[in-house]
Amino acid sequence: MTVFSGKQVVPVDYESEVSQRLLEASLSGDLKSALECIADPFADVNYIGAVCLKSRKSEVVLNDESASEVKVDYQEFKTDVTALFLAVHAGNVALVKKLLSVGADVNQKLFRGFAITAAVREGHREILEILLKAGASQPACEEALLEAGFHGRARLAKLLMGSDLIRPHVAVHALVTACCRGFEDVVGTLLECGVDVDVTDRLMLLSSKPSLHANVDCNAIAAAVVSRQVAVVRVLLKAGAKTDFKVRLGAWSWDAATGEEFRVGAGTRRAICHHLVCSGVF
Repeated sequence: MTVFSGKQVVPVDYESEVSQRLLEASLSGDLKSALECIADPFADVNYIGAVCLKSRKSEVVLNDESASEVKVDYQEFKTDVTALFLAVHAGNVALVKKLLSVGADVNQKLFRGFAITAAVREGHREILEILLKAGASQPACEEALLEAGFHGRARLAKLLMGSDLIRPHVAVHALVTACCRGFEDVVGTLLECGVDVDVTDRLMLLSSKPSLHANVDCNAIAAAVVSRQVAVVRVLLKAGAKTDFKVRLGAWSWDAATGEEFRVGAGTRRAICHHLVCSGVF
């Protein structure tokens, strides 16, 4: 579009302008302004633009010989988004429905993930159901399940597992992640949905005392033991998790007979979980 002002010709990218206004209206929750932008034939509902987004963040806090905890906070930063992503992030059901009805792409991936990732991260169950019905893809659903493991969203994890779009190895990764973070409700939900409790997965295991910070191939109960998540260990044992297995820790291990912790070099050591629990390591 071109604007004529006297003798000066000023080019204006009106499509980008109205599309950016749609983003800003979606971010602020201004439904009236958002609908006006959507009604404009020049608006692109899948336009990607930058805004300052305040997003949920969680991190594991190590507590020496006590169970690790998850600290939840919000951080604000500039990032690329779409109107649908912002509407989902804010929990604006009416706007989500409207955007989907006019062609918003439910499977458009951004730096902060898919729209369905944002729904799980912020805990919006109704919107998650809407996005699943709108045709969320396997990659989107799998990323959302991992997000449920990160943030302890048990009910949302159950919905995602019911979609039949989650591959076994992704479900196992979500399970082991939830074990590290102490989300026993997520662990219980995934086990109820048929996730194999004894399958090995690779992830970052952390411990402050003794020191451990390494990518390790381990199963759910080994991850729970290293993270000292007592309640999760009990859930896993009740579910029939095997207690005689080998884990390559590299930095530290326990004596299988006494439960005593000791530092080791790189190598394989045997960890027998019922000895650890009974010997009072926790």
